[in-house]
Amino acid sequence: MLRMKVLTQLNGRQREEVRALENLCREHDQIQGGISLTADEDTGTLPTYFLCYEEELLAGFAIMYRLPDMTAEICSYIHPQYRKRTMYKKLMTAVLKELKQAEIKTGYYVFEPHASRDFTDMTQRGYFAYSHSEYLMEWKYSYQLMPTNALTLRQLAKTEEEAAAELLAGAFLMPKEDAAARLSQICSEDGIYYAAWQKTEMVGLFALAEEANTFYVFDFAVDGDHQGRGIGKALLKEIIRLVQEKCEGAQAKKVRIQVGSRNEEAFRLYQKNGFQVISQRDYYLVNMQEG
Repeated sequence: MLRMKVLTQLNGRQREEVRALENLCREHDQIQGGISLTADEDTGTLPTYFLCYEEELLAGFAIMYRLPDMTAEICSYIHPQYRKRTMYKKLMTAVLKELKQAEIKTGYYVFEPHASRDFTDMTQRGYFAYSHSEYLMEWKYSYQLMPTNALTLRQLAKTEEEAAAELLAGAFLMPKEDAAARLSQICSEDGIYYAAWQKTEMVGLFALAEEANTFYVFDFAVDGDHQGRGIGKALLKEIIRLVQEKCEGAQAKKVRIQVGSRNEEAFRLYQKNGFQVISQRDYYLVNMQEG
């Protein structure tokens, strides 16, 4: 008999059970997986955990991240031996109840693509409707790049933050105050912003964050008045060259960037300039009327 627990905090044993189930599903489904089990105080992300047991075995798990804009993202893992529609339905019924109690406006079920008859069945029955995808892309070459001479990169100075926020706001169609908050957030998380210049004009912007063997590129943006002039292509090359300079005399590091399926222009730009998709996550709108 299936037994459900809905929690706002996990103890040590429960965390071990969840990670064991995650690793099992990653191997079985040949997916990358990777979920955070902690709240993010900086962004106001609050998790709720759903643990479904068969006797003493954790047979199903879901996590709901409540975001400050009254949306939520849901991820789940189900033990390969318990993959029946009843398990998905039991988990989603509990999730839907929590969504409604929290007055969430929009819920997204995040699914890393793999063969899943039960998930397909749930989608066909109207529990989920495809919305968009997020791609993680990686630069796949190892040759040394030469300077383009088209741009000059330098770390963003404090006095340039207002201009950078305006550029970021225009590129991502967000309010300027939100762009300024974004700049502060990335910098507080050990990211570094760089501005791209043509003589005295700031024409591009990006943030770089370094992990163990990888540099992640965030907020890649080209000023609207300078788009369509090859600046995006030149800026990508300068980013690769900057990473190569940072790694000079040391082990080479990967360069990765994330892009959404709705941003087709950026996706094509990255693809044409040596970046390939290494992972994909699909976002499905949750039917809030079900359950």
